[in-house]
Amino acid sequence: MNMRRQLSHYLLMLVAVTLVTSCGGATESVGAPVGNISSANTPSSLTITPSAPLNLTVGASKTLSASVSNALGQVIGGAAVSWSSTDVSIASVSGGVVSALAPGTVTVTATSGVASASVNVTVTPSSVATVTVSISIGSLPAGSMTTATVALADAAGLPLTGRVVAWGTSNSAVAAVSSGGTITAVAAGTCTITATSEGKSGSATLVVAAASTQGSSATLPLVYLNTAAPAAPDVGGSVVTVGAGGNLQAALNAAQPGDVIALANGATYTGNFTLPNKNTSSTRWITIRPQTTTLLPAEGSRMTPTAALAANLPLIRTTNGTGAIATAASAHHFRLIGLEVTFTAAVAVENFGLVLLGDGSTAQNSLALVPHDLVLDRMYIHGTSTAEVRRCVALNSASSAVIDSYLSDCHETQSDAQAIMGWNGPGPFKIVNNYLEGSAENLLFGGADPAVPNLIPSDIEVRHNHFSKPVAWKGGPWIVKNLFESKNAQRVLVEGNLMENNWAAAQTGVAVALKSVNQTNSCPWCSSQDITMRYNLIRNVGGGFSLAAAPDNTNQTNVHGRRFNITDNVVTDINMGIFTGDGDGFQLNDDISDITIAHNSVFSPTKSSLVFNGPRPTVRMTIRDNLLGGGVYPLQGRNTGSGLLTVTTYMPDGSFLANVMIVGSSAGYPTSNFYPATIAAVGLRNAAVNDYHLLSTSPYKGRASDGRDPGADIDAVNAAIAGVVVP
Repeated sequence: MNMRRQLSHYLLMLVAVTLVTSCGGATESVGAPVGNISSANTPSSLTITPSAPLNLTVGASKTLSASVSNALGQVIGGAAVSWSSTDVSIASVSGGVVSALAPGTVTVTATSGVASASVNVTVTPSSVATVTVSISIGSLPAGSMTTATVALADAAGLPLTGRVVAWGTSNSAVAAVSSGGTITAVAAGTCTITATSEGKSGSATLVVAAASTQGSSATLPLVYLNTAAPAAPDVGGSVVTVGAGGNLQAALNAAQPGDVIALANGATYTGNFTLPNKNTSSTRWITIRPQTTTLLPAEGSRMTPTAALAANLPLIRTTNGTGAIATAASAHHFRLIGLEVTFTAAVAVENFGLVLLGDGSTAQNSLALVPHDLVLDRMYIHGTSTAEVRRCVALNSASSAVIDSYLSDCHETQSDAQAIMGWNGPGPFKIVNNYLEGSAENLLFGGADPAVPNLIPSDIEVRHNHFSKPVAWKGGPWIVKNLFESKNAQRVLVEGNLMENNWAAAQTGVAVALKSVNQTNSCPWCSSQDITMRYNLIRNVGGGFSLAAAPDNTNQTNVHGRRFNITDNVVTDINMGIFTGDGDGFQLNDDISDITIAHNSVFSPTKSSLVFNGPRPTVRMTIRDNLLGGGVYPLQGRNTGSGLLTVTTYMPDGSFLANVMIVGSSAGYPTSNFYPATIAAVGLRNAAVNDYHLLSTSPYKGRASDGRDPGADIDAVNAAIAGVVVP
């Protein structure tokens, strides 16, 4: 029985292994040897479906399938397949799903073991389905410019770029639009700006306001003084040497037009010297200078204490309360070069002015008495660290200049003191390339009523000066108020100055105060008007600007402050560190009109960028294209809170547009402006080091109403103040 069972088992195995059939003399083996069963799962070939080249539009997708077979042509179920694209930026593939990303052609490949197959995929652009036009400024004053933007999308809502866009306007008499989308407001009215691409169009409505809402522009100075040094001595003139211990006043009295008075280097001349009236109509200059001038700074270069020491300047000093140098009535054509002027006294004496050009008293009560054509050139005029000096220079003359000079240590404990103050001279004045240091105001016009009827200091050029108060004065005895103030002046250009270091003490720490003041109620014509401030850097101050014409006393009458153009200034580091103050960028107060505040960059106000303090609205005010650093209340009004109500209340006929104002939330703020939440969102090059250029990636690049960048022209400011700080 066992042998029969073994034989049967053997026969069954033989049948299972080999089955032979005969058909027409051919023999076929069915099955496989037991040792090669695993080859059934080895990929030998691969087929992609669909296998024809694909054509997709950007944003579309297509699912491919892969069939893997073994060497016998049998499909291997569940075979692992990997997918790849020759350029994933054009079309990517994952799990067989091809996604079209950008125009171009790629090859998509499926691989399983040694088997692979490929299919070409061509991606073509989508068609434009929607066109959206945006104009950031809903209302644009006539004469201004802005740029419209367009967004194109396909049927799936995916953005499209690189398409041709045609621009158009429904009324070119109201606004024109260029091929690049730049809009120029022409005249008051409403029009539609349209963009068309691939047969699809979109539009936005623009309202153009009358140009008069921008207010009247400030008039610049009508006269600019030429202060080039004349020949010295002039033709026919002589050089008169006054040695140490010599009689300087006698030399001044005897000098004739064209002469030079040469003072001994290092010699001291003590007294109160007067520049006399020569009773002549000659326009030749009398020059007073050191005997040796080779070590003086070159003409056009600033005097400094270091340069004064090196040049061993002649020293003119007063030991009493009046000027070391003064002028007689109607004196004219004196030029002082390279002299040191100071005040020393053995006892506590107050000095009321070191250099007195003209007379500030009622004795000078007509223009005929006013001295004129006077130049202080490369002078070193100073008090001492402890002396009470009311001012370095009193500028109550006509056609006078302070240039390339160093004025310091002008300070008082009981009264305002200035580096320069003028109130009873008509101008024109040139104040260029000086260092100006005064405790109350570094430079002031007005502040006392003029004795000459209807006099307003006029045609004033203030350029390239360094205004500063030493930080050592902080907490000291001196009265501190402002860096620049105008109470009675017109046609003033303040340009390219560095103004720094001011804090709250006798006032709130504001750097620049422009206001009309009838100081003692005897000057109803007193006014600050036609003042242009541009390309200045103001830093380390308690506050930025204060504009007003509210009288200091309620019973006064005066002309309102008007026609102020404040453009392209940088104000930074407000109420920071020791430079404490109210923390406002702009204080806008009573009785001002025709004000333009445009393209200023104001950073780090801790209270408000703009605050309206007066009970009455401002007439014809334009605030546009500024970059404003916010504050706790970025836009604030007296009794109106923050936001839109302040604008409609205080500038009812004005214009507030295209300003970039940093606020936590734009809710309730005027439209047609921009409201980033943080300074980082503005897109500045490097705010940490006060580099306020906009990056090319800034969302506000070119978005000002005139097509410029919002904020100041930083390159122009840097160029204007280059070299202002002299070592």
